[in-house]
Amino acid sequence: MGLRIKKEEELKIVGMHCSTCASTVSKAIKGVQGVEDVNVNLASGEAKIVVQDKRKLKDIINAVRKAGYDVITQKFNIIVEVSEEEILKVKEITEGIDGVISVRAGRDNLLVEVNPMTTSPETVIEELKKRGYKVKVSNLKQSRKSDFKDLLTRLVISSIFTSLVLLFPSPVLQLIFSLPVQFYSGLRFHKGMIRAFRNKTTNMDVLVSLSSNIAWFYSLFSFNNPFFSASSLLITFILLGKTLEAYLKERASEHIVSLLNVKARKVTEKGEIEVNASDLKPGDIVTVKSGEVIPADGVVDDGEGYVDESIYTGEAVPTRKKKGDPVVGGSVLNSGFLRVYVTRTGERTYLFQVVEAVREAEAIRLPIQQLVDKISEVFVPTIIAVSITAFLTWFYILHFPLSFSVLIAVAVLASACPCGFGLATPMAIIVGLRKLLKKGIVVRHGEALEKLKEVEAFVFDKTGTITKGVIKVSRYEGEVELASSLEKLSNHPVARAIATLGKERHDVREFTEFKGEGVYGKVDGKDVIVGKREFVMKNCEGDGKDADVLVCVNGRISGYIWLEDEIKEEAVKVVSFLKEQGYEVIVATGDSSNFADRVGETLGVKVHKGLSPDDKVELIRSLSKRVAFVGDGVNDAMALKEAYVGIALSTGTEIAKYAGDIIIPSLEVIPSLLKQSKRTVRKIKENIAWALAYNSVLVPIASGMLYPFYLPPEYAALAMSMNSVSIVLWSFVQ
Repeated sequence: MGLRIKKEEELKIVGMHCSTCASTVSKAIKGVQGVEDVNVNLASGEAKIVVQDKRKLKDIINAVRKAGYDVITQKFNIIVEVSEEEILKVKEITEGIDGVISVRAGRDNLLVEVNPMTTSPETVIEELKKRGYKVKVSNLKQSRKSDFKDLLTRLVISSIFTSLVLLFPSPVLQLIFSLPVQFYSGLRFHKGMIRAFRNKTTNMDVLVSLSSNIAWFYSLFSFNNPFFSASSLLITFILLGKTLEAYLKERASEHIVSLLNVKARKVTEKGEIEVNASDLKPGDIVTVKSGEVIPADGVVDDGEGYVDESIYTGEAVPTRKKKGDPVVGGSVLNSGFLRVYVTRTGERTYLFQVVEAVREAEAIRLPIQQLVDKISEVFVPTIIAVSITAFLTWFYILHFPLSFSVLIAVAVLASACPCGFGLATPMAIIVGLRKLLKKGIVVRHGEALEKLKEVEAFVFDKTGTITKGVIKVSRYEGEVELASSLEKLSNHPVARAIATLGKERHDVREFTEFKGEGVYGKVDGKDVIVGKREFVMKNCEGDGKDADVLVCVNGRISGYIWLEDEIKEEAVKVVSFLKEQGYEVIVATGDSSNFADRVGETLGVKVHKGLSPDDKVELIRSLSKRVAFVGDGVNDAMALKEAYVGIALSTGTEIAKYAGDIIIPSLEVIPSLLKQSKRTVRKIKENIAWALAYNSVLVPIASGMLYPFYLPPEYAALAMSMNSVSIVLWSFVQ
């Protein structure tokens, strides 16, 4: 189903500052097929669009973003109390709501992006409630806990009254004791069936509700030979499995989300008071004692201690923190005492951004899910048909008693489990993402896990990625004193290194910086140029030797500087590992010096140097392979986006992290990332195969094909619920 928007739509554009910007945005939107008219208002920053009904709003927003601007949207997570197989139906309905840009479905939640100019979370929730769904924008942890609590309550009541049904053989007493089981504990299944039928779909609730109701209502007509115990045990066993499943799901998701809900000791004029971390504001002072979680991002104001920052770096060894050092919310103070000056809170903290990234990645649907969806669509109708066929066969063809034939039909319904298909992919992904997160690896886009196994080449940025990014002068010859004074006015890393060479102060005038090339100025009245070999030799006479940086005074090259930037130890190991695994490894750098060649020689890889951001993109395209690009700088952002998989370093720039599919704390985790991605994809396939095999074996047995051995409905239900539990448990084994 395509996304539907109004014929007229308004968007809030970000980044326009001149009429050219407005013209560019207008042109980008008009380029989207189906757009009939566009009016971009620079003053208000709004764009009014007339578009054909079936045109996707997301395409328009992507066009604006591709043009270099942004659109204000709103993302929120909503919890939906439905079964896994029904979540796709809810997703489809949500996509049809006006103003909804995109929807990603998890196993019980939707990540919704809307145009706030058109709709709001409240409107979306209201629309879904009208369709009979119980939804809310909520804290994920709290919602899942309430689901587990609800299931546990129903299970306890069901267990008590089912025991009474089994203890008392009287049909009247069994009828009375089975009522709470059938119509309280089993109510969520009956509601689920009604909701599914209203939305013209089917799910596990249909099978459970049909099987238990057939058994229970048949008992009213066959009062001397009732199935009250069978219907009660059926619901109890299903609840047992669902409760265990909910508990395991909660465990899989709980740790990182719980870090958002820590308490903080805020320092006030009246002393320390305990508040929620979410209530802190920049400028607050909090105290952290040994063993406690640091509640927000900040800087150590006083105290000293060792902090476990593995959630951020993946490094298990605690880091010593003292006054002036930055700390990250969510990390743990292992020992010592800290007073922390809060700098970032709420949605701006690193931890919150990690949690949001993980939630978004969890909602991903891999291509293999399409097969699962097709199976799920026909699964329940097929099982109902098998159940009816089994009943007709046993009663009319084989002439078995009515009660036995009904039991067989009920057993078929109770044995089949579509939940396994719904859990196969999301559980494997959730566990996989959590395992990576423990190593400090944040997967922002879940698709990257599957794409990684198809990567054929790795392209690394050099400065800050392969090297430590601390440029030093290894040696120099000739005139550098004037060059040093000139470079003191630049903030470039190379300039800062050259600036340390001078010992005297000189008069500098007419300073001009040529981005990425070098600098010019009059130093003590002399024309001085300092920069790349190619840049200086174009403007001056003389021999450039093999120096990385040349100094030109009054038109003659008179100074030579050689640079170095220490290669990271882990870079050598990781490149060696990748080459052993058969990957092509390339270094792509904007540095055109000879040092770039020396890095390539040390690593034994090909180097493409002197590349602009556009050149890096062209390099990736020219390789005609599936490329993973690893970088950390602003100039790497385009390459990170262009690559089949973009991997950004967490120590890099924000724009690089935004552009990357995966954020890693250091290069040394790349082997772990590759291995875990393969394990996760393999686990998904195993789960799907297990769900298929489970139903393929159990349904024929339940239909009586092995008669005189057959499954009573209650044990068929127990087996059904254990299918889901087994898939959840198996997903943990990665």
